[in-house]
Amino acid sequence: MNIKNEIKEAFSENKKIFLILIILFAIGFVIGAILANDIAPILMPILKEAMIEENATSIDAFNIMSHNLNSAITIIFASVFFAIFAVISIISNGFVIGFMAGYTVKSVNTLILYLVLILPHGIIELPALFCSCASGILLFLFIFRTIKDKIDHYSFYDAFDNNRNTLKHMLILMIIAIVLFVIAALIEGFITPELGNIANQLMGGEKLF
Repeated sequence: MNIKNEIKEAFSENKKIFLILIILFAIGFVIGAILANDIAPILMPILKEAMIEENATSIDAFNIMSHNLNSAITIIFASVFFAIFAVISIISNGFVIGFMAGYTVKSVNTLILYLVLILPHGIIELPALFCSCASGILLFLFIFRTIKDKIDHYSFYDAFDNNRNTLKHMLILMIIAIVLFVIAALIEGFITPELGNIANQLMGGEKLF
């Protein structure tokens, strides 16, 4: 088995799913950015507290890793119910990121600090999110199609075999998501806090963590 080809196939044969996820993420992003001014007084204090609290304890990268992996597993296996959880997850993440983008562009210092605290691990965590959501959708499709084939008078073995590739792609994307989430957690735990301290001190502030 050529692992590289299997990974390539998992992405290429599920391009429509990733395209749908990108569109849903973009919709959430745009809505969050447009509503940034209106909801900032409510949402910003919550996000600031969560961001500081998360990074303040992120010296223990394994806590972040555990949180990320729990999120990935939840997204994947909760999506067996018509893939609803994957859809909600991708839209809500797009909304939060869009809100932060709309909010932070007003202040150079805030924008810089936000990018420093988010980008290092975010550029890896975001693809992990897409992979976990796609994996969850594929798990739903595998179960749905297998049951449908069984109802259509296939044997269970034939119904399973007809949809074997869907299950294989689901597992490949799940593994990729897990690996990426682990890498993102290590960056967030050991690199992001230091970069945040440096950036804030260069802008005249104190150490954040």
